[in-house]
Amino acid sequence: MILFKRVGTAFRGIDAREWALLTLETLGVIAGILIAFELNEWAGRRNEAARHAQLMERLFEESEVDVSALRHTRDIVKELVAAEKEFAVELSDGRCPDSSNWDEVGTVTLLPALGAPTSVYQELTGAGLASVELQTVRFALAQFHQSLDWTQRQVNYFRDSRIKPIELSDPRVRVRFDPSADEPELWTFDRAALCKDAAFRNRYAAATRHHFVYGGYVDDLTEDAIIMCASLGASIGRSCEPKTGGPFGARGGPLSAEDAAVARKAAAEVKRELART
Repeated sequence: MILFKRVGTAFRGIDAREWALLTLETLGVIAGILIAFELNEWAGRRNEAARHAQLMERLFEESEVDVSALRHTRDIVKELVAAEKEFAVELSDGRCPDSSNWDEVGTVTLLPALGAPTSVYQELTGAGLASVELQTVRFALAQFHQSLDWTQRQVNYFRDSRIKPIELSDPRVRVRFDPSADEPELWTFDRAALCKDAAFRNRYAAATRHHFVYGGYVDDLTEDAIIMCASLGASIGRSCEPKTGGPFGARGGPLSAEDAAVARKAAAEVKRELART
């Protein structure tokens, strides 16, 4: 009781002016703490925004490499399949293709792997894809990487079920090795015998269809990559221009023709979403 009386007496000894100063000092301390918390929060948000912006830049650059690598593969496969279709039509029509065209017997089984880097995307998904604010960009990212995974599995299936028009053990084919040639493995065929062979014609037609379908998958995946690249670019004020070189085999330079039209459409979708936000 004596303690409480002494405390009460001490408080009654503080005049109004001292109470006002004490109140202001207390409010100042509280305000300082709140401001410090707010500044820390602001700095944290700013640092996080800077890290995210840097991640988006890296993701965009990765997407340019994706487009470059896939466009390179797509264009090679398109060229091969076009020649193979002509060869298959000649065989089916009962004509024996010219000797200069028989490279297609070897190319029809080529199913190159689809190399496309995804390390930055994996980093983004680890942090949460929802951090990408624009829905159009999120969809383009998810669509490409889902397509990449699905197409790679299809490639494995196609390789497992690969159709060979002719085996090396067949006496109607001869393979020589010439180290002075651009392609040291040289195949020569008994064209007359093979052109009369219905089983060979059937196998070649089936293999060509196999390669044609594979090419369609690569074509669709390349389009998804272009949409992703153009969408990312539009979201950060840049244009998709595939890079030359790199470990995946690449064809760089500006997009053209149908590829450029796909990119323009994707970029326009992003810009429309930006205008609504």
